[in-house]
Amino acid sequence: MLSNNTDFKKLLLVHSRDRRSHLMGQELNNIPSLIIKMESKIKLEKDTIAAATQDLRSLEAQNSSIEKEINSITDQISRNKNKQLEVKKNEEYQALEKEITNLLEQQSSKEDMQIEVLVKIDGAKETAEIAKSKITEKVESLEIEKLGLIKRQEELQIETEQLATELEDARSDTEEILLKGYDRTKKVVSRPPYIAPLEEQKCTGCNLRVSNDIVSSVLVDQKLTHCDQCGRIVYCER
Repeated sequence: MLSNNTDFKKLLLVHSRDRRSHLMGQELNNIPSLIIKMESKIKLEKDTIAAATQDLRSLEAQNSSIEKEINSITDQISRNKNKQLEVKKNEEYQALEKEITNLLEQQSSKEDMQIEVLVKIDGAKETAEIAKSKITEKVESLEIEKLGLIKRQEELQIETEQLATELEDARSDTEEILLKGYDRTKKVVSRPPYIAPLEEQKCTGCNLRVSNDIVSSVLVDQKLTHCDQCGRIVYCER
């Protein structure tokens, strides 16, 4: 049987290493995009922290501005009250009294605004603290995953180089005529496996039923045979 043939076994070794190389190549090609996605997630989490912090700073700046306005109004009220002590005309006194009343209303309005802002500041502080604790932990986890991807990338590059040498050794030990048929199959078939065993008269590469002629060629002629559905090399394992 072809599967017991020494030369065919060597071709199977070539195929096995080819498949490993294909899978490793796919994984290696996917890693850069995975790293980019990981970096995007990390940036998104960090931006969330930055946004929460910025909201808090904005509210604190707003509170500081209101505080300055209140102090300025308080100073104006104090100055006007001092002027009242100095004026002699009732009209001037009443004008100052009216201005003081308006300033007190402004002061009250600003104080109400400040209370609202201070309440928001308390909420923003809580949000910022939660963001820093939870998101920072998540970012650390994502950074570890990213480092794992980088390490895996480095390992795959080394393994790929080693496998390329092993594949070359396996090819050099395989009959040229078998390699030519195998390489032609690789050009026809879009993805591995390029060699597939038959099971219940089906090619395990495409899972389609092969003709009786194919089965006969494999079992009787014991020669390199291709699936008449997908073009893969087919054989019987026992």
